[in-house]
Amino acid sequence: MKLILTGGFLGSGKTTAIQQACNLLLKQNIKVAVVTNDQGDELVDSKFLQGFSIPVKEVTKGCFCCNYTVLLENIGYFIKEIHPQIVFAESVGSCTDLVATIANPLAEMHPELTVTISVFVDSYLLWTIINGTSSFIDDSVRYIFKKQMEEADVLILNKTDLLNEQQSKEVQMFMQDEYAGKKIVLQNSLNPEDIQRWLSCLEKPELTKRKSLELDYEIYGEGEAKLAWLDASVRVANKKISALNASALLSQKIYEKIKAKGYTIGHLKFLINDGTEQFKISYTETSKNENYFFNSASVKASVLINARVQTTPKALQEIVYKAIDEVALQTNSTIQIQSISAFQPGFPKPTHRISS
Repeated sequence: MKLILTGGFLGSGKTTAIQQACNLLLKQNIKVAVVTNDQGDELVDSKFLQGFSIPVKEVTKGCFCCNYTVLLENIGYFIKEIHPQIVFAESVGSCTDLVATIANPLAEMHPELTVTISVFVDSYLLWTIINGTSSFIDDSVRYIFKKQMEEADVLILNKTDLLNEQQSKEVQMFMQDEYAGKKIVLQNSLNPEDIQRWLSCLEKPELTKRKSLELDYEIYGEGEAKLAWLDASVRVANKKISALNASALLSQKIYEKIKAKGYTIGHLKFLINDGTEQFKISYTETSKNENYFFNSASVKASVLINARVQTTPKALQEIVYKAIDEVALQTNSTIQIQSISAFQPGFPKPTHRISS
């Protein structure tokens, strides 16, 4: 069985690519499954993928590296119950060191698994870093971003549709200089041909020859601690306007308030469900504000919120509370918080670390 470890920074487009890849493979009668991963325990990505009838298991409350046993249990469950040919394991966006903590232990203890590592990079975010216009100014956060790219078997320059021709050339030249020898793929994950090209890259046996990172765990842990995590589940009810549209306005209001404070967005995700359909709204640091409108008469909706922002948990939670109050007043909606938690990730403590 093939295990495709899929890494990359927050908002790089991993989940969309995996969803598109699974759809493509299922059409080819290839059985697939996905293991999602996050520091929290209310995952937008899991429910999003399940909406496409894709088998999903979760590793929550920490990276794969710190929950190796749970990852292995989930893979074992799929092998026993689903019999997939391919399992995608999507690591949390603040995680790195996948070679030493996941790939090498699996190679030593479970050689029956073929493991490859794909790392996704938001092309436009990378361009802003190259040109000194990125708001990711903290060195420890950039350290994680850089280390993720270092250990990739395949580097996916994703969201290439957001770059103009000159920007694309600059990004490609940078990657060829900094990561010479690595397989680099330019990709728009909504393009099936690009997805197929990515999957084809993972067929080559030379991808198993890799080196583990030289990683300073103090800097790594410091970088993770710069980001606040917030997970919340809310219910929206409104008899006068669509509950879906009130929910979409809530997502927009939270985004606007974060930007107004000048906080850097790692990833801001909303999954809105009215019991019939579900919609995912996603913002990153390079996103533009959008007005979402749904042609729906739904009177109730649920909203799952995942926010990863460079600020404090307290500040992030206050923004969400204020946005809820304002949208409830503005739309005459009833918005009830079902659950909410805000925190900073703990220091990474891998179950195994085998250098190569």
